[in-house]
Amino acid sequence: MQANRSNMKRFIAILSTFWLILSASAQVEVEVIDGTSNQMLKNSIERNASSFMSEVYNAYQGNRALNLSGLVSPNAEMSIEMLWENVHFCPEDQYVAEILLNSSDGYQLRNIPLVILPQDAGADTDYKDAVLNFDRNGNIAAVYFSIESNTYKNIMEKGVQLNDMERRLEILDYVERFRTSYNQKDLNFLNQVFSDDALIITGKVINARKGDGFISMPKVTYTKQTKSEYLAKLSNIFRNNRYINVKFDDVQIKRHGANPNIYGVRVVQHWNTSNYSDEGYVYMVWDFSNPEAPQIHVRTWQPMYLDSAKKNPLPEEEIFDLNSFEGI
Repeated sequence: MQANRSNMKRFIAILSTFWLILSASAQVEVEVIDGTSNQMLKNSIERNASSFMSEVYNAYQGNRALNLSGLVSPNAEMSIEMLWENVHFCPEDQYVAEILLNSSDGYQLRNIPLVILPQDAGADTDYKDAVLNFDRNGNIAAVYFSIESNTYKNIMEKGVQLNDMERRLEILDYVERFRTSYNQKDLNFLNQVFSDDALIITGKVINARKGDGFISMPKVTYTKQTKSEYLAKLSNIFRNNRYINVKFDDVQIKRHGANPNIYGVRVVQHWNTSNYSDEGYVYMVWDFSNPEAPQIHVRTWQPMYLDSAKKNPLPEEEIFDLNSFEGI
């Protein structure tokens, strides 16, 4: 009897230890493998990034709200929580090793693979890369979904050639923030970044019929909107769709020939909501005359293809660029 009681106590002790292990919070380790010789900065970034990613990992696994207090800046906390309302995300691995990069106002860790779980029963699990932005002291200042690494590399190489690396870093930061604002349903940011007289142009493919009944070649017609009209429409889209997923590919940046503060940015946008999806060219004219508050004067959307089979691409000469708009 004594032996049975002893064995039972041992079994309960082992079982208790087992459950403690299972319930313990998992840790994600983030290591800076290059990019700085400042050991204090390296330690700070590794500590802050590891704490943040660990919290994200455990919140994702537990399907719970994030607890970011003390882990990120107050502005970043609000922004990340807005994103979490739309999608839950989680690092693919519990060990992340990346090179620390300079950004326009601090530092970045890029190419952090994430698993994305949309908060919509009808949406599939997705995968994206994240970029963690840090201030000069190594504190997390923002988290965005990033563009592809090859696109980033090409943009930076062009910046070296044209001697405008710092400005391109700034543009890229705003483009990634702009893209993530749709995922966050952040109308306040979009209201701030569009100038009051912004021109919004949206293209639509139509098939014009001739009088004899034959269908002519498809063409694109364009509709113009004001900033207020565009944001009102966007507000309805955000309200009526639980899930907003926007991706940017093939980002191209071109500086204005006469005004070094004006840049044209062309991206391939993949737009997905709960009940609609499309892909097309988005062209933006950015004005960095006030570097603290750059604004978009023009935003256009054009279809990539003129047919549903995607065999008839929009001709290159019809895609908007800086020469397409008078007075720019």
